Amino acid sequence: MKETVSLRELKAYVEKKTSKKTILKVMWNDQEKITLLITPNMKINSFILDEKEGYVFYDLEGKPIQQSIPCVLPEAAVHGAKVTLTKQIKMMNQALSKEDMAELLQ
Repeated sequence: MKETVSLRELKAYVEKKTSKKTILKVMWNDQEKITLLITPNMKINSFILDEKEGYVFYDLEGKPIQQSIPCVLPEAAVHGAKVTLTKQIKMMNQALSKEDMAELLQ
C-alpha cells in the first residue's frame, strides 16, 4: 500500500520544518511537470532535470538558483490533492527521510 498525505498537510509540515511560509508553484517543461513549495520571495523561472545533479532551477535572468528549495514534488508523486510519500520528494535538497515520512503519517 502506498502511503499518501494531502498536499495541505505536506505544506504545513514543510512550513514547520523550515520556519518559513511557503507558496505552491507548479512548473513544467518538455519532459516533466513538477510542484514546488517555495518561499514567496523566490523567483524561479525554469528548471531542467540533470542526470548527475537532479533538478536545477533558474531565475528570471537565467542564473542557477543557489538557495535550497523548501520542497520539490515530482510529477509521479502528486495525484490531485494527494502526495505519495517517496524518496523522490526533496526537502531542502535532501530526500524525504523515514522520520519525516513517519511524522507526516501520524
